[in-house]
Amino acid sequence: MITKPNSCRLSLVLLGLFAIFGVSAADSKKPEITAQGFSAELPQTGLVGDYPRIRIRIEATDRIKELIIKERSYEVDLASTRDKYNLYLFGLEKTPRSYTDVTLNLQNYINERIETEGEYEFHILVADRNDNIVEKKVYMHAHIEAPEQEPTIAEDARLLQTESFTLQRIGTGPVDGARLFGIDWQNIDNTNVHIRISKIEGSDPQFAVLDESDFDNLQTIDQLMQRVAGLEKTGAVVLATGSNRAAGEVFSVINGDKHYLLKITSSSAYPSDRGTIVTVKGHFKTGGTVE
Repeated sequence: MITKPNSCRLSLVLLGLFAIFGVSAADSKKPEITAQGFSAELPQTGLVGDYPRIRIRIEATDRIKELIIKERSYEVDLASTRDKYNLYLFGLEKTPRSYTDVTLNLQNYINERIETEGEYEFHILVADRNDNIVEKKVYMHAHIEAPEQEPTIAEDARLLQTESFTLQRIGTGPVDGARLFGIDWQNIDNTNVHIRISKIEGSDPQFAVLDESDFDNLQTIDQLMQRVAGLEKTGAVVLATGSNRAAGEVFSVINGDKHYLLKITSSSAYPSDRGTIVTVKGHFKTGGTVE
């Protein structure tokens, strides 16, 4: 007796072969390097020490084997480095080896390693497990001072003045640089290094959390007071400091008759023999006494 081939079974076999070859073709796709929120063809601009976020998205279907960053004499393979500081410079906590995607942030590197005005170039190379290689260059210009702008506020207005600040605490020691604002902090989560900023003994500051855009938009003490008047006051501000997590946070502090507006541009936390070193840097605005 002659058995006819089962057409249904044959179709399933063909579909299975198709699926296998289809997946193989998809897996051989080259890695992609994509600029997020800007064009990599155009130079990015910012201030030395206060550069904005520059995010680069890496996608590799066949998983990342090498992720090499070059800038002047600096070169690192983020997929194999064991130095956590290298990872911190690009907004990472772990090596992205074997990852299918990862987002880099060049902000920490620029703010910590570029100190003079000029044009700079980042060369990014990604190789996957199938040895597909993709490269991209990102260009940036660092300025010492922002370009001058035409004044838009009356001459008799009480303009806010901008200065820089650095707060640092080693282990359980004092918070250097905090007395100006009448503040102190406590570590409330050693794993993620969360800190609670509150008053120091003998002061009675009030805090209010604002939007990041408020720091640039508020230009006079009157504008600041009016903005803060409509916000809920709090006795403390909690921040996550590791891996630059606090960058972009903005809050106000009223200490006695002084009014301050703080914007954090970078934050870090590293273990040491003397205890965890927590550093918070940024700019603050002040314009005189609060009436």
